[in-house]
Amino acid sequence: MPKIEAKIIQKELDSGKLRPIYYIYGSERMKSRELLKRIQKAVHGDDPPNDFNYEKWDGSDASAETILDSVQSFSMMGGTKLIVVRNADEMDRFDSMIPYLKNAPTEVDSSVLVLVAKGFDARKKISKAIDAAAAVIQCNEVSDQDREPWIDYLAKRRGVVVTAEERMTLRGLDPWSLELVDSELSKLELVGEDPILRTEVLLSGVDSQARDEFIDGLFIRNREKSLKHVHHFHQDIDVQLPILGLISWNLRQLKLMLIEKETRTRSTERRNPYLASKLDRWARAWTMEDLQDFEQGLFDIDFALKNTRAIGEGLWMNLIIDSTSRGTARERSGIHRK
Repeated sequence: MPKIEAKIIQKELDSGKLRPIYYIYGSERMKSRELLKRIQKAVHGDDPPNDFNYEKWDGSDASAETILDSVQSFSMMGGTKLIVVRNADEMDRFDSMIPYLKNAPTEVDSSVLVLVAKGFDARKKISKAIDAAAAVIQCNEVSDQDREPWIDYLAKRRGVVVTAEERMTLRGLDPWSLELVDSELSKLELVGEDPILRTEVLLSGVDSQARDEFIDGLFIRNREKSLKHVHHFHQDIDVQLPILGLISWNLRQLKLMLIEKETRTRSTERRNPYLASKLDRWARAWTMEDLQDFEQGLFDIDFALKNTRAIGEGLWMNLIIDSTSRGTARERSGIHRK
């Protein structure tokens, strides 16, 4: 059975269709949780689950025999029983489920089994049995082009209206995950519409205007503007890392735009107008060679912060001086590295 996209399963569940076995895996845990909630609602409706129709197991503590006993026994109160096994790929004697899977029902009878795992190793015998019997759903990290729809979905769920600038800040988080975005949105939910408080709480409490001005100064290669704002964060390592991630994300977007300009191609991704405007303005100041040098400078800062926990003032000053110096990389090398 081919892998099934989560949105297809969601449509099935919304229409009332249930499958007897689901195997959900991948690194994006919030996607897995959201899908599990929908499955539970499809099984139990609006009624709260109870000990007779809902069982939760941890595969690291349970054997396959225990899970099979649960799946093959009826709910004492009647109806459909939901069995959820987290860390299913850590289950003891997992392979002993193969005979059951080979003869598993194709329609929901008395139970729905949901196996939640970190990965799916197609080389294993148990994986082949799962692939044939279950709806296998991959919940990996959100692609770059899907970040904004997810941000809007999570913001709507919390009743938060985000500005274009806030949306782009959230989109550029690095590392990026739905949990991290939802955490940042929860801060905005708490402070309400106060613009001053919103700038203080978003992204590690750094003033967003100072942060954005610093990043803009780097990308338009304006040394004075960059130096003016670097003092806001250069002494706080926990603040520097998310800002470094945001700069790195913007750098990747800028490289893609330069490649498109050089090859006269168009991106398959529809860019946010706010982002497209920024990138178009920044692109005038860079060559691909310059961006590669800039990327190396960011890597040096990232390595130093994570491995030495060094105070970043000198690191950032070097980056600013190098990135705002005009001329070729070779010329700058002769100027700054003698």
